[in-house]
Amino acid sequence: MTINRVLTRLAAVCALNNFMQAPWPTLAGPNIFDSKIEPVEDMAADRAFPCCVVYTDYDSQHWNKGGGTFKDRMLTVTLELLVVQAAKVESSGEMASYSLDCPVTDPEIEITLDAFEHQALRALQADNPAAQLFNHLNVTCTNVISRRGASIEGGQRLAARQITLEMKCLREQVTGLVHPTVETFLQRMETFSDYSQTVDDLRGMMDYITNGPDGEVYSRTFGYTNRVLDILGTPRSPGGVLPPNIVFLTPTGGTP
Repeated sequence: MTINRVLTRLAAVCALNNFMQAPWPTLAGPNIFDSKIEPVEDMAADRAFPCCVVYTDYDSQHWNKGGGTFKDRMLTVTLELLVVQAAKVESSGEMASYSLDCPVTDPEIEITLDAFEHQALRALQADNPAAQLFNHLNVTCTNVISRRGASIEGGQRLAARQITLEMKCLREQVTGLVHPTVETFLQRMETFSDYSQTVDDLRGMMDYITNGPDGEVYSRTFGYTNRVLDILGTPRSPGGVLPPNIVFLTPTGGTP
């Protein structure tokens, strides 16, 4: 399971958009997206607006199998800061589609991106449940890289900035205890209808990790075989045993 990766991405999004409530931490307002830009009301206007897309592109050494627990888990969080131009492409009845393009940058847009980057990094260190969870899960930032955006054709500088945060992330929990920082964040997310189903899914994932006898939990977490568990004296549930009254049929319905 990679619950901490999911929680990290959600925490970053919620820290940057303040759980979709004003006051907004950045000049992008509510236009903070998880992995993909979604349609927003502002697209109805033919104008430029800032937005941010959050990705977790790289998660190294996150599996606990064997000696994996002794390795540093490195997680990369990518913030793509954009100033996009929305334009209506076509309209069919009440449905309309829009295209998003990054204009070529200029001094004003560059200053906007600089301010946006500064606000985004500050928002990840704020005093709220989302930022607190982000920093709880990612204990150390080993590298920060800020890259400019450019077009493939000609390399023109675009109104885009990519911030890469390479961090040491906590390993998945196996004790069955949900850390208070995680629980506070989940409870806050539950108050928003857009996130309620996500919270249910996350709780289900956490229950699966710790559900069952200790032997099964250890086996799923560390990749132990039943033989190793027996040597360690760790209890586990008995394997499935077929009842004696089962009759096996051939594909045509007859008995062998």
